[in-house]
Amino acid sequence: MEFIRNTHFDFLGKKKISFVISSVLVILGIIEVITMLLGTANIGIDFTGGLTMQLLFKHKLNVPLVRKSLTSGGFKDIKIIKFKGKNECIIKTKLIGNNITKYANKLKSLVKKSSPGNPFKVISNEMVGPSVGSSMTKDAIIAIIIAIISIVIYITWRFEFRFGAAAAIGLAHDILALLGIIFIFDKEITLLVITAILTVAGYSLTDKVVVFDRIRENLKLSSEQKQSINLKNLVNKSINEVLTRTVVTSLTVILVVLSLFFLGGSVLHDFAFTLLFGVIIGTYSSIFIASPIMVIFNEKYYK
Repeated sequence: MEFIRNTHFDFLGKKKISFVISSVLVILGIIEVITMLLGTANIGIDFTGGLTMQLLFKHKLNVPLVRKSLTSGGFKDIKIIKFKGKNECIIKTKLIGNNITKYANKLKSLVKKSSPGNPFKVISNEMVGPSVGSSMTKDAIIAIIIAIISIVIYITWRFEFRFGAAAAIGLAHDILALLGIIFIFDKEITLLVITAILTVAGYSLTDKVVVFDRIRENLKLSSEQKQSINLKNLVNKSINEVLTRTVVTSLTVILVVLSLFFLGGSVLHDFAFTLLFGVIIGTYSSIFIASPIMVIFNEKYYK
């Protein structure tokens, strides 16, 4: 069903505005990457090393009291996630020192001290050493770089190098712009957030393939009919032709992600947040970033 028909929006005519907006987000994204490498960003214990403990209490938990007890006991960067309607919580804290077992025992002792008459049991206990965390940080960055290189190879093989170059720049833009959003809202970088970023990269690629495929079809048709080709007009026409598909697909994904964002609980909150803005940025970049870059690249190297 096409509820957006016969549109003639001049998407490429807005490239200056979109490039300014994107430049700001990309710069912020680069700052976030630099702070991650320097270790000053809001990085989760998956990468820094630390302790995650899930506890089930008999009675209602006094979160402020537990937090105060852990802080006074020497624990830093404490995050307490309480489950709605349950006497259950997850305590996350970054590691200080190398004795992980002693660290975990101390945490349980302080929680017990802060909650007299409210016994609890440990549901799960996960510990990540600092060396493992450092290795995971490098692996995450490598995974993102490999994803971008793979995109260039795939798009170049399926289309042409000008499309591949535009898709690669568009994908790099999506990842950095998304990191820029994370920087603005000071979200914690965790494995779930990295997973969301890589998922967004796949979604963004699919969206760009659809747009580029229509551009290629229209280029082929114009060539067969021996028509004079104005690439800017042809790209605008192609984007308008797939606009319904783009909007419907994006809205469908956004509705699902919104349900995760509002109903998935605090554990999935940052994951859903990253996906939500990632889908919006991926859709936006297919129209306002990757397509104009392809036209610019064509004008410069394919005259």
